[in-house]
Amino acid sequence: MSFPGLRFKQVIVSSSGHASTQQEQESSRRSKSKFGCRDCKAKRVKCDGAYPTCMRCQRQGLVCLSYPRLTQWQVETPWLSLQPNKLVNRRLLRYWLEKVSQTLVIDPENNPFSFPALEYIAQSSALLHAIQSLSASHEQYFPANTPVIALEERGKAISCLRKEMDQSHHTPHAFFLTVMLLALAQGADSDTKDYGKQHLFAARALINSMLQGTSALTNNEPVFRLCLGMYLYWDMCSSFLVDSWEPQGLNLFNISIAVHRMGDWHHPMYGTCTGLVFIIANVGRYCRQILDSPQNRNLMQEAVLEDQLTTWKTSPQNPGLGHLYEAFRNHGLIFLYRARAHAQSSHLTDPDSSEAQESLIQQYAEETVGHLMQIPATSYYLNFQSLPLLAAGSELTESNNFLRDQVRDRLRAIYSLNRLPANLLALQLLEELWDARDSGNPSFWLPHMLQQDWRLLLG
Repeated sequence: MSFPGLRFKQVIVSSSGHASTQQEQESSRRSKSKFGCRDCKAKRVKCDGAYPTCMRCQRQGLVCLSYPRLTQWQVETPWLSLQPNKLVNRRLLRYWLEKVSQTLVIDPENNPFSFPALEYIAQSSALLHAIQSLSASHEQYFPANTPVIALEERGKAISCLRKEMDQSHHTPHAFFLTVMLLALAQGADSDTKDYGKQHLFAARALINSMLQGTSALTNNEPVFRLCLGMYLYWDMCSSFLVDSWEPQGLNLFNISIAVHRMGDWHHPMYGTCTGLVFIIANVGRYCRQILDSPQNRNLMQEAVLEDQLTTWKTSPQNPGLGHLYEAFRNHGLIFLYRARAHAQSSHLTDPDSSEAQESLIQQYAEETVGHLMQIPATSYYLNFQSLPLLAAGSELTESNNFLRDQVRDRLRAIYSLNRLPANLLALQLLEELWDARDSGNPSFWLPHMLQQDWRLLLG
């Protein structure tokens, strides 16, 4: 996606955590309560307006529910060329461009989901309606009773998508973006059993279609790499949610070739860790398989996955991304070792080996939380931490109460940013796991979640 003439005003992150322009900072000094959060306003106390969590909510361990605060933006002819029509809800579209889309990337100055997406919105009514549906739900914190406008827009998106897919002149990239956003909206609904599986399978079919033929495997177009990376990240966060007996619909051979060719291309969602994301997705798939059928363990596959995780390397552009990547890597190792230990639990094993494995899991868990806490809560990397927080946090013992508190605060901050209820459910899950561990009955987070009949889409 290239969109000439696009520029954002410089965003400054203040020490209080409020992302703003210099003009907004000066204004906030004059009236700090203007953007106060809901709890501070309800209590009629002064709010410092810090984002995503004000200091009062942070001190009291509360979820900070701030009112929508739009960033300043400036764009030239592309926005002006979008003519008004009955499909466009300008308020919801602007809210997407300035607010919701910013949670999908690590750098708001390089955001193909914001203004550059107007190119595809003009081509696809389905994508426009999907965006407006997600915006309507996001601004209301994805309530259990989904806003009527969000449901109406979602229905229109699905209807338009069916029609557009029957017309060959429409771009598959717009289809993919639409499907991804519909999945995000589905996963945020109150039904904890539905993580958007049908949308995930549709995305797999689209990716398989894009990868057909040798020419596609050498495709270096940024929009193709954007869609592939989005799918890989989505797959990493959901591969363990798919029942192992279901047809996976994956062409892992073609995908692995495409990942290799993609190399260290900088993806707007996560930077240069495409290879690592793909490995962790395969780890999640394998762990779910041996959870469902412990007798089908594949020691060679475990060794390959472990080696891939430990030897993966890249050169992150800054220390914050380095901490995020190490947290991802450790999450993959914790996941693999814990699933292996779970499969071994019904068989007699070498006690010394089991003790060493538990010690290693504890080490990686503490390191993971340490890496994530090195990333400020004001960073745009915050939105990508939920999954490693759950996996590592679930392993923390009673002696790690300080780290547990850090995990609690971080999940609340993530929810305050992306407003996805799955983050609060993850925190509830952790509290149950910690209680069980403190009572001498430690439990693996994945089977515990599945026993709750939850399918939490995190990340």
